[in-house]
Amino acid sequence: MDFSQYFSEFPSFSLTKCNLRKIEIKDAEYLYKYYNNKNVYQYLDWNGPSSIDNSIEIINRWNQGYTEGWIIRFGIVKKETNEIIGTIFLNSFDGKRAEIGYELSEDYWNRGIMSEAIRKIIELGFNTLDRTRIQATVCNENIASEQILIKNGFQYEGLLRQYEEHYVTKQIKDMKLYSIIKNY
Repeated sequence: MDFSQYFSEFPSFSLTKCNLRKIEIKDAEYLYKYYNNKNVYQYLDWNGPSSIDNSIEIINRWNQGYTEGWIIRFGIVKKETNEIIGTIFLNSFDGKRAEIGYELSEDYWNRGIMSEAIRKIIELGFNTLDRTRIQATVCNENIASEQILIKNGFQYEGLLRQYEEHYVTKQIKDMKLYSIIKNY
């Protein structure tokens, strides 16, 4: 996807509970810090960055992905301090479809931050990027992620058996597929 047809520069959004903005090198320490918590990464397909230097590499890869058009990944940041506390993204731009993914520091769970960010990314995907379908794959055990997707209008579509291999543990997991369709 050529993001330059939609944005002159990486977009940012000021929401009620947080801001969404480009992830920068200065965020590497915070990214490493909150990812370094099993409760944050236990249902993801990786364990997060292994060091601050690795965080920098990952940030550079995500930002390069934006330039190349395969991902738009936002930092979820505290309004008061601009400190990164999570990320949210759209990728897999096949046809009119995109996939959403996200994670948030455990210190900020159950505050409505992720729901607000998800709503904004859905709006961005449908209204700006002209997607007709946004989907998410969720680890079979990740009940909290399922609940937040349902709360934000996603519908369960089915179980993807033995669908995803964890990059570190090599464990293969069943995933649940959820989607939301644009209403015209």
